[in-house]
Amino acid sequence: MTNQLEIVVTPTGDHPTAQVLATATLLALEWAAPYANVTIGHNGVSACEPSPEAVGGLLRLSSDRKERLEVAARSAIQSEETEIQITESSDGGWNLPTQLDPWTATGLFLAASTFTPSTSAGAALKKILDVTKRENPQTIELLELSQDWALKQIDRAIQTVASRQPRQIANMLQSATTELEALTHTHELLRSRYQSDIEIMDMEP
Repeated sequence: MTNQLEIVVTPTGDHPTAQVLATATLLALEWAAPYANVTIGHNGVSACEPSPEAVGGLLRLSSDRKERLEVAARSAIQSEETEIQITESSDGGWNLPTQLDPWTATGLFLAASTFTPSTSAGAALKKILDVTKRENPQTIELLELSQDWALKQIDRAIQTVASRQPRQIANMLQSATTELEALTHTHELLRSRYQSDIEIMDMEP
């Protein structure tokens, strides 16, 4: 039995918009609970359905990872166009190949120069492309919204596990405590070595 909280994000459909929303949800949950193992799939004890409130999770991507996703997505669809223009249909489909996995769909979305939504989920996603600066109030609002939403889902997942497998919660807490103690010990060692280096440097003329 694993000592890690397992959460499965279940996409609401196979269309690209649903896939990108699933990725955003995964990223939001990972940020809110780095101790959890979050995956995208269709089966799991703690299942979580993606929500437009979680779109801010996409803002957790580092610039390097975002760039890699965009390059991989362009390669996957063999796009020679310098600009990717996405028009969403009423069922969440795009004017691009529809059989896309969550990460490829996310890469295409992030690489798009324009995104014209037709669904409420698409409209929520478009806010991500409209954000340009990290300190923008809208950016902060999207991040806070996704974090608040994700924390509620984490609480719900823990309650689900506790009701079905109470022993697993005890194991998870013990594992987290052990890891924290190890990290604290490592921090103390590094700090003592750093302090010694300072003292040596002070002694040198």
